Amino acid sequence: MGRKKLSGKKYSGLCESYFKQCREQGRHPSLPGLALAFGLDSREELDELAAGRGRAAKAARRAVTRVEEANVQSVYSKDTAQSAKFILQSGFGYGEKQGRKAREDIKVEIEQ
Repeated sequence: MGRKKLSGKKYSGLCESYFKQCREQGRHPSLPGLALAFGLDSREELDELAAGRGRAAKAARRAVTRVEEANVQSVYSKDTAQSAKFILQSGFGYGEKQGRKAREDIKVEIEQ
């Protein structure tokens, strides 16, 4: 990133302002919105910041986790569940469980 790096404290403050603004305006927080609040040009820049080291990266990772948590909580609301599920799958890597297959009943007919 070719921009001036901010301190972790500054990113934390920007994060708090962003979430406060979302609450006041009745909007759900998003990763692109968070990136813009941080003064970044894209979500990719946010990902790069969060992947780094130091306090700024830690503040960015915590902010991303807060956006994820807001979407997880939205799954529990009937009005927002489908949208939140989509966002979690596409933006946060959530997916359908790949564990055991559903049990299938077997029907056996015996002829005499």
